[in-house]
Amino acid sequence: MDNTLSQAIADYIQQRKEAKLEPLLKALNKVLEKSEDPVEIAKAKAVYAEESAPIEAEFKINTWLSDKANRASELSLATHGPKYTNGDVKKATSIFEDVYVSNDTYLTTKSIKNKALDFVGNSARFPIASLLKLECDGESLITQLQQGHINALHPFGSDEQQLQEWKEGFAQALGDSKLSSHTLSKQLYFPLIGEDKTSVDYHLLCPLFSSALAHELYHEVRRIRYGDSKEIRDAHKTDKYHEKLDERFFNLAVQNFGGSKPQNISQLNNERHGETFLLNCAPPQWKSITSPPISSPSVFGRELSFKSAALIRDFRLFLENVREDERNVHIRRQRDNAYLLPIIDTVLNHAAVIQMMKDHAGWSNSDECKMKPNHALWLDVYNTDETFQKHREKGDWLVLIATDFASWLTHKLKSNKEKYILGDIEHAYFSTLFLHQLKHFERSTPKLGEL
Repeated sequence: MDNTLSQAIADYIQQRKEAKLEPLLKALNKVLEKSEDPVEIAKAKAVYAEESAPIEAEFKINTWLSDKANRASELSLATHGPKYTNGDVKKATSIFEDVYVSNDTYLTTKSIKNKALDFVGNSARFPIASLLKLECDGESLITQLQQGHINALHPFGSDEQQLQEWKEGFAQALGDSKLSSHTLSKQLYFPLIGEDKTSVDYHLLCPLFSSALAHELYHEVRRIRYGDSKEIRDAHKTDKYHEKLDERFFNLAVQNFGGSKPQNISQLNNERHGETFLLNCAPPQWKSITSPPISSPSVFGRELSFKSAALIRDFRLFLENVREDERNVHIRRQRDNAYLLPIIDTVLNHAAVIQMMKDHAGWSNSDECKMKPNHALWLDVYNTDETFQKHREKGDWLVLIATDFASWLTHKLKSNKEKYILGDIEHAYFSTLFLHQLKHFERSTPKLGEL
């Protein structure tokens, strides 16, 4: 029986028995090492014999297998477990997916050739799961049961009737005979249109977490993290060659199932200590390429409109809801502080970003530049052209920029509902307030000589 599945089963049961006897043996050996009193030694041996007797009886191979076969129905073989969705799901059906597709477009459980087999159910029965998963030369009790026999258990059975009982008992752990879901499971009703195109029926879909796929990822991540990675990364840090690829997982997240009792979710979850890894599937973060606005005729273009859209929308709603009897100094102060000044700050911040493009200094001199001269004078701070700088120092362009701001904002605030009308008075006020802020902004703007 050497190097056979039967021997592996006998060794496994022996190991289980020795684990149970270990505390008793430690207590006996402690007395034998410290005492020479024959009475005390005899008493310790008697205690050991009394307490080990039921364990010896329990772990007789024939008895142990009969007991486990009777309890195997409390487990269910799975690749997808229901309790990963909600730990309080009771008696929901697990799914065992044994299909392998080598050229599938998507990475799914079907992509794994040798799937890690999971068991869900009563965690006290996980030793049965370990027994069924024991392998020798690629064969296990699971594969034998799937093929309709249990040849590996023949050396331990007393007769054919007992072997048949073992076979029927252990076979109950291969899957649930009746499919069922649970109210705490995430379920989807998928519509099915009848042939008459009018009647509608539904499939009830219950997506389940793939423990097999999570187990594969878990071990792959740990292999890369704790295998040869230290040597490879040390070589990378010191700019030295290493023959192996430097593999890394960035922005990896850890998801935990089961809390302090991961065994309540599944056997593999217990082996993973409740941990699974989540790969970063977020879209790439947008990074705008900073370049001067040579194709825009005005600083008040599309990009600024996008940046200020929410503020302008709020300002418009404010104006629409102001009653005639509320038009007083308090409302005007609220209008300026809560709506108008934040928009002006957004415009000035937008301009500051363009002004700090030192690497593109002189961009307004290009023949391709469509920017208004006054706007270019404001934005192209580090232009080295003497004529340009002389015009900039005059500062007469400040008023024109303020006027353009007022026109832009008045247009943006135009109400389609005609609840208010912005005329010359509002335009002049917007221009005056912006000019005041712009002059203050210009005093803190870096000059060419401060490069």
